[in-house]
Amino acid sequence: MAATVDAPTHPAPAKTTSAPAAPGWFANPVNRYLSIGGGVVLVALVAWFITLSNSRKETFGFQALDQARNAAEAGNFAQAASDLQNVITTYSGSRAAAEATIVLNQVRLLNGQHELAVVGLQDFIKSNPPADYLAPANGLLGRSFENAKRPADAATAYLAASKAADVDYLKASYLLDVARNQAAAGKKDEAIATYRQILDTYKQTNAVTEAEIRLAELTGGAM
Repeated sequence: MAATVDAPTHPAPAKTTSAPAAPGWFANPVNRYLSIGGGVVLVALVAWFITLSNSRKETFGFQALDQARNAAEAGNFAQAASDLQNVITTYSGSRAAAEATIVLNQVRLLNGQHELAVVGLQDFIKSNPPADYLAPANGLLGRSFENAKRPADAATAYLAASKAADVDYLKASYLLDVARNQAAAGKKDEAIATYRQILDTYKQTNAVTEAEIRLAELTGGAM
């Protein structure tokens, strides 16, 4: 009888266990809280880093600004202008850069560069700077226009400065500048109205005395 040969047997392949799917992993409360907590920590770290970076940027920016101011106070306007421009470029977007822009255009006025100051200040105002820089920027723009013999434009800039100012004495002071330039531009009625606005709205400020005098000059004594 012929011998039979049994076919070789092979062990069944072992079953592999796959990693749990992400939804299943998040279903575990501990895992879910760990994930959320890690995300919160990451966000906090990023916010801290940005805050620290901005703080250092402001610190270094104001240090450079002080050096530029020192040069201006020493009468070295060329060096001051160069240093101020460097602050504006290096620390763009910071308060130090905004303040440097104001100081740079003050230096330009001292150098008689009225039109250059006009352009620089207009660009700065259009760049949406911090709100507390709008009043001084527009006030300086008004002075630039005034020095350039452009009283109508000066009156408009001073009016913007008055609106942006946050205290009454500054609002009234800028309105005196507005009225003066309105009169210089031949707009007598507008100047009279502005002086009367000061008398009506800002009675508690020092601007009242000058407003009364100038109004009397324009109206022949009639208030």
